[in-house]
Amino acid sequence: MKIYPALDIKNGKCVRLIKGNYNDEIVFNKNPLDVVKEFEDAGSKYLHVIDLDGAKEGDTKIITIVEQIVQETSLKIQIGGGIRKYDQAKLYLDIGVDRIIFGTSAIHNQQEIKKTINEFDSNKIVVSIDALKGKIKTSGWLKNTKKNIKDLISELEMIGVQSFIYTDIEKDGTLSAPNFEYIKQFRELSTNELLIAGGISSIEDIFKLEKINIDGAIIGMALYTNQINLKNVIKNFQ
Repeated sequence: MKIYPALDIKNGKCVRLIKGNYNDEIVFNKNPLDVVKEFEDAGSKYLHVIDLDGAKEGDTKIITIVEQIVQETSLKIQIGGGIRKYDQAKLYLDIGVDRIIFGTSAIHNQQEIKKTINEFDSNKIVVSIDALKGKIKTSGWLKNTKKNIKDLISELEMIGVQSFIYTDIEKDGTLSAPNFEYIKQFRELSTNELLIAGGISSIEDIFKLEKINIDGAIIGMALYTNQINLKNVIKNFQ
């Protein structure tokens, strides 16, 4: 089980949103690099970064911050938020980011994902499928789509996608435990790597995810509120 501490960046600061609401944020630290170094000191090998401004506006906003993290830590970084084209993905991969997370492009521009896979290999690409009550959302969780999750996974696997993130928006930032029923349904749709985000609030939640063959957990709010001790989690799972 891979453990990904989450770093969400908005206006250059480390924040958490409640249920993806841009008007309901908590600022935890003004300097993202300080937070990342705490994760590394706790023993983390991985880091999950989301550019919230980029996700909303469809542009890359935090390249300088990410480059600093790459240079000053040894973490394997996966990054998403506003990365909708090959050129944006290449920008991050060229500075040493380990993996790119595509989200909105999975619905609207799969050719950009395919091009990135062809150029950099499938192990450099993750697709995030974010859903609210089973309905897929895009553009920083602000827009609805009629796309069916099963059909979307099938389309993406056909172009070479081998890793997915499933985020339950209703649970994200709430510390109310993941929606295990939705997660089980998603797990049954694909045998490829599956990471889970949204609602993870205890080490028991992570054990439950492991039992249903989930490959990784993305943990945010529970770390920032000290409900989960990262060092302890890593000792048990990573």
